[in-house]
Amino acid sequence: MITFVEILIFISAMFFVGYPFFKRSPIGQGFSPADRGEAEASHYNELVHKKETAYITIKDLEFDYRTGKLSQADYMELKNRYEAEALQTLKEIDDFKVQEKGAVFCPKCGTKTKAEDNFCFKCGAKLPQG
Repeated sequence: MITFVEILIFISAMFFVGYPFFKRSPIGQGFSPADRGEAEASHYNELVHKKETAYITIKDLEFDYRTGKLSQADYMELKNRYEAEALQTLKEIDDFKVQEKGAVFCPKCGTKTKAEDNFCFKCGAKLPQG
């Protein structure tokens, strides 16, 4: 009886460990567009959460610095790191929004712009209208 229980526990543990390796990705083939939309919405929500977390962390750092819990060198190092993370996240959010609306690339410099733009914001070249 004990051997049977041990085998059952072992099989259950193997199932829970191995399940993620065999689970299909929601963005993979064979899924409906609604599933892809949910995955994209989830990714967008993760980006927004990451941005908000970085903002809160920066505010907490400032509070800790003003109350004397952090030295100026530590404060500046951490603040620069989290500001860079927040800026990168904001760029990812902007890129996500541009992909969502459709993007046009400048024929002169290759910069990604919005579909409704008439001119490239980087070099000023006229964009093709599709």
